Amino acid sequence: MVGMRTTRTTVAAVLASAGLLLAGCGGPSAGPTPTSEGPKEPGLANFDPCTALSAEQLQAQGVEAPGAPVDQGVGEVGCDFDSEDLVLTLLKADGRDLSYWEGRRNNFDKFENNQVASRRGISGVAAGGMGQGVCRQIVEAGGGSVIAQVTYSSDQIQGNDPCAKALEIAQQIEPKLPK
Repeated sequence: MVGMRTTRTTVAAVLASAGLLLAGCGGPSAGPTPTSEGPKEPGLANFDPCTALSAEQLQAQGVEAPGAPVDQGVGEVGCDFDSEDLVLTLLKADGRDLSYWEGRRNNFDKFENNQVASRRGISGVAAGGMGQGVCRQIVEAGGGSVIAQVTYSSDQIQGNDPCAKALEIAQQIEPKLPK
């Protein structure tokens, strides 16, 4: 168990560094950028990533409520839901619409446009993250974006697709997202 916790801590540190790298790239416009149409009311202010999934939905994913609040320090706040097999992170990024992420495409090893129900999205693996059991599903919402990130523990990477799991979770929260 100590080895698994160390691995998770290492993965969390790598992901936090990648998040800072992703947020820091792009020069002076690295902070949140408004959409071309301006923020939509009420935006993501009333969306709580910590309560986006019901206890039953979390249990079906192998994690339990409550989640632990997380602030990645780069304009993405939400909750981590932990289990022995994976860490599920749900985040909201006010003002960071899909054009924000498009401008950071080069910071990803994998960057694929997709759909999450009726919304546009991006499936992505941060640079240096391929094969590490980590993937983000980014979904447009409320003038910004919501992110479902899956991080498998090192002994669960083989045979599990973190991008498929992240998409599955994003589809579950999509009906609760603001337009």
